[in-house]
Order: sequence, then C-alpha cells, then structure tokens
Amino acid sequence: MTAAWIRRLALVSGVLTVVGLSTPAALADTSHARGTQYYVDCAGGHDSASGLGAGQAWKTLAKVNSVVFTPGSRITFKRGTTCDGTFAPKGSGTAGRPITTGTYGWGAKPKIDAHGALAAVLLHNVEGWEVRDLDLSNQGPPPGETELRIGVYVQLEDFGVAHHLVVSGVDVHDVNGCDCRNPHTPTVSGAIVFKAGGTTKPSGFDDVVIEGNTLRHVDRQGIATSSDWEKRAQYPDGRGTTYFPITRLRIAHNYGEDIGGDAVGVYNATNAVVEYNTFRGWAERAPSYTAALSAFNADGTVFRYNEVSYGHGSGPLPSAAYMTEHANLDTVFEHNLSRENQGGMLVVCADAGRPTDRTTVRYNISQNDFSNGYYPDFNGGTDPVGVVTVICLETGRVQVYGNTIYAPNAERLLMNYTTDPLEFSDNIFVGRAGGSAFSDAYGIYDHNLYQNVTTVPAGDAHAVVADPKFTAPGLAADRQDATGYRLRGGSPALSAGAANPGVRDYFGYPVPPVRPNIGAYAGPAVR
Repeated sequence: MTAAWIRRLALVSGVLTVVGLSTPAALADTSHARGTQYYVDCAGGHDSASGLGAGQAWKTLAKVNSVVFTPGSRITFKRGTTCDGTFAPKGSGTAGRPITTGTYGWGAKPKIDAHGALAAVLLHNVEGWEVRDLDLSNQGPPPGETELRIGVYVQLEDFGVAHHLVVSGVDVHDVNGCDCRNPHTPTVSGAIVFKAGGTTKPSGFDDVVIEGNTLRHVDRQGIATSSDWEKRAQYPDGRGTTYFPITRLRIAHNYGEDIGGDAVGVYNATNAVVEYNTFRGWAERAPSYTAALSAFNADGTVFRYNEVSYGHGSGPLPSAAYMTEHANLDTVFEHNLSRENQGGMLVVCADAGRPTDRTTVRYNISQNDFSNGYYPDFNGGTDPVGVVTVICLETGRVQVYGNTIYAPNAERLLMNYTTDPLEFSDNIFVGRAGGSAFSDAYGIYDHNLYQNVTTVPAGDAHAVVADPKFTAPGLAADRQDATGYRLRGGSPALSAGAANPGVRDYFGYPVPPVRPNIGAYAGPAVR
C-alpha cells in the first residue's frame, strides 16, 4: 500500500469519527448490533464454527449459552433437529431491536428437550427477547413435592423492570413438574411461567405478550405469572416489601389441552388482557381445587372471548372455569364460553384481610357446567359448589348480568355462602328437569329468567319463570358455534330485561339501553 493510500484511509477514519459514525472496527460492532443471524444445528453443527451461516452452525446449547447476544440478534435453530438441555442465553435487546429466536431449513419445528431440568428455555435477568417457533419438552422422573419443571421460564431476581418479552408460536408439551401453583408456593410449574423475584430490588415485567402457543400434557399450570413483590393494602401479608405488578400483559390465541391444573393464572398484574384462548381438558391431575382462568392480587384484569371446557377436577374438589380470588379489583369476565366443567362456571372468593371488589361477569354462556365438588368451610365442614359459587368473606361488589347459564345436569345453580349483596340481572338460569337449587339469602335480583329452579329468589320482582325458547341449546362445540342460544320468536326473554351498562352481547349485537333481552343474546328473534 502506498503512502498516499495510507494518508487517505487515515483521513476517512478521522472524518467518520468527527461526524459520529465511528471507525471501521467500531462499524463492524454496529453492524452486529443491528441484527446478526446465528445458526444452530444440534445434529450436524460444530461448536468450533463461527455460527454465522448454515454451513457454520453451532452444535450445542452450551455453546449458544456462552454468547452474550446484542440487540437485534437472531438465533435460528435448524428445523427437524433436537437440542438436549436448556437454552439459557445471555444479553438483552430492546422493544425496537429485540433478540429473537427463529428457524431455518425444512421440516418440523426445532426441538429443545430439557429432560427434567428446571426449564427448556430459561431467560434470567434479561429483557427485549422474543421466543418464537420452537418445540419444547421437559419430561423427567416423577418430580418431588417442590421440584419445578417449566417449558419457558422468564425469571427476574433483583433486576428492576424488564421490558418487552414475547413468547409466540411455541409448542410446549410433556412437562411433569411438581403440583406447585400460586398463591400457595413462591413459584409454579407449568408450560410458560413469568416470575419476578428477589429481596433487595423490586422487580417486575412490562410489555409481555404470550400468544399463539400450544400447550399439551403439562403440569401444573398452563400459563402463569408470579411475583415476590406482592405487599399492598389489598394484600398486606403478601411477599416482599412493596407491590410491583406486571404491566401491559396480553395472553391471547393460545390453545391448551391435558393441562394438569389451572390453565391461566394472572397474579400481580395491572390491566392484563386474556383473550381468544381455548383450553379443552384441564384440571386433569391436580389434587386441589382449580380454575381455568383466574386472577390473584391483580387489578383491572379482563378475560374475554375465551373458551374453557372439560375441566375434570380431582376427587371432591371442584374445577371452576373462572375464578377471581383474593385481593383483586375490577376484574371482568365477558363474552366467554364455558362448557362441561365439573366445578361450574364461576367462583368468587376473597379471604378476610385480602378483599376483592368490583367483579363484573357479563354476556357469557355456560353450557352443561356441573356442580360437582365442595370447598372446605371455616368450621371443618364442606360447602357444596354451584354453577356459580361465592364463598370466603370479603368478595365485595359482584355484578352478574346478561349471562346465559344452561345447566340441565346441575344439582345446584347458585350457592352464596357470604352475606354480600350480590347483584344479578338479565340472566337466564336453566336447571335440571327436577329442579336445581338456588341458594342466596342476600343477593339483589332483577329481571332474570328462571327455568327448572327449585326456589326463585323472592326479591326478584320482575322474575320471569318460563322456557326461554332457545333455538338449539346444548350444542355449542366452540365459542363461535353458540348460535343455539339465540332466542326464537315468542321467547319471554325478548325485550324483558333491565337497563344494563353492557355495550355488546356475546354475539356482537349492541345491547339496547332500555328493555334489552334477558340473557347473552341481544339480537332480534330468530324464526
């Protein structure tokens, strides 16, 4: 190289530095930060390779876990291959430049088999990650009483706020962890778990999306959030020294079956949205009570457009489709379908000192949910459940309106074991042919329709006791296939309801501000 060319290169380098573009060496790092793609082939790769091309793929998860990834990096796994162990990468991305997983090649989704480790994917004290398009399993020997096993585990310890975390398009199956669940244990086993822990620095998540995943044969929970930062006025005996909720949490379009216990547990969250999920076959192996969709110590949780079915329960303890438990404020269940769940449609329970308040249940359809099982009471006895059950001591205000409950096999439709004045209006209750029990000495009832109910609430001055004349009840096979609960011409439920604040019914029809239909259908009569 001539002296003239050396002088020119020095001049260019100086200009780049002056204008803030960096030197040639730093430019290589900037290019890396913008999005280097890495390749992993656990069948035919080599850990001595660069990892920067399909022909230079790494072989083991240990090699991948040794790298500190930068924003925009993409770790791609070869389709049709299986990696053994735990994918536990380092480094953080951002919302604008997340670190993502992906695939290359042809065939089935790449698999990660953890063989009974803590997790198949472990994101510890990182943020800005999107885990996509993987097949995960974590089956080991029978677990001990506290042995956690998880599919995707996102864990914080004294981290602060971790932003932008996505789990999407992931298949999680065969996870046999302990029967550990919120709120009774510090962490939970399950398919996808987010846990904020630590003891010195309050920590939590912001901008979390869990969508489009499939969950099969997992224990104990399907999707769960957990935190050691629980303490607040609503939950004074919670863990930690302060309250640090998850914010901007969305759980959507997931499918689950053969789930050992609860399907979705939202704990320590603010304004979480759980929507368009389908869970068929849950509470398969849990030895205690379960709920498919539940909230605990959370505010503003909305469960909508979900289908929950075939909750089996274990022995005498029930499995309810929906549950709002201790220390919740402003929980909403709307536009959901529950069917064939042994422990009924809804349980509301808040213990003394952990008050729940302002629960709204509206425009849902319950089909063939049973009233099997009981909850232990405070006197050593038992409280049998109904399709709707309200127990414990501080349930606060509960508004239930515009729902259709079709339970031709249920012994008990409603059981209220509290002294709270629950509010029921514009609901259709259909029990078994011989009559289903309806026990509530304190509730406020108005404009409800009752069929096959042993004792219609005396306080319902506008009660309608009649056949609602559904078009084809009992035949809904999924949430979109519930048209059998529309009303035929001549139905006594047409234009017979009270004014309610609902905007749209289960089917999407606008609810009239005055004289709406009773039940979950607000549309015109069907011939």
